[in-house]
Amino acid sequence: MAQYKVRSGQNIYDVALTLYGSIEGIFDLLISNEWLNMETQLSYGMVLNYHEEFAVNKSIVIWLKDNNVLVKNGEHIYHYLDIEELVKSHIATYHSAIYNSLSEMSSDEQNMYWELLYTPRMVIHQQGQTTDMIVRLKADTHLIVDWGDYSAPQIIEGTEEHEVEHCYKGSGKHIITLYGDFECSKLDFRELNGIYYPLGTIYADEFLSVLNIEDLNKLIITQ
Repeated sequence: MAQYKVRSGQNIYDVALTLYGSIEGIFDLLISNEWLNMETQLSYGMVLNYHEEFAVNKSIVIWLKDNNVLVKNGEHIYHYLDIEELVKSHIATYHSAIYNSLSEMSSDEQNMYWELLYTPRMVIHQQGQTTDMIVRLKADTHLIVDWGDYSAPQIIEGTEEHEVEHCYKGSGKHIITLYGDFECSKLDFRELNGIYYPLGTIYADEFLSVLNIEDLNKLIITQ
C-alpha cells in the first residue's frame, strides 16, 4: 500500500483526483484509512494510505504529475511552486544543524516547524515591470518571495538590510507571494508598485508605504 502526504489546502476530492484521476477514488481512501470520513478536515502533512493499482483514470494521474499540476480546493494550479521542497532543501543545505535537530522532535513538532515556513503570509498585487522592497529581518527568520512569473523564488535571511527587487518581462499585473516565519526590523514598500494584502499579522518595527489603507495596515504590527 502506498502513502500520500496531503498538501496545504487540499481536500478529500483534490486528493482523490490526484491519486486516482477521479473523485471515485474517495471510496478507496475511506477503506484504506479507517479514521477518515467525508467530514474530515485534511491539513498539511497528513499521511493517507492508498492503492496505486486502483487508479480509475491513470492518464489523468500521469498528466497531473508530468505537468506539475497541484489540485487544490478544486482548482488546477499550473507550474505549481513546490514551496515545501524548496524550503526543506534550503534548510538542509544551509542550516544543517537545524535540519538535523528536527529528527529529535515529534512528527507534530516537525510539521509545526515546517508549516511556519510554508504558510503564505502576504499577497501583493503588483502592476508594472519593476518592483522593489527594502527588508531588514530579525535574527533567525526567513522570507521566501515567489515573484509570480515562474522565475526562481528568492530566499532572504540575515539581519543586514536587503534591497529585494525584481524586473518582469512585461508591464502587466503580477501576484507576488511572501512565505516564511519572517519578522522585520524594517519593511519598506514605498517602491513596491502594488497593493499588499497581509494574510495574518506581520511584525515590523518600522513599516513604510505610500498607501494609507487602514484595514490593511492594522495587520502590520509596528513598535
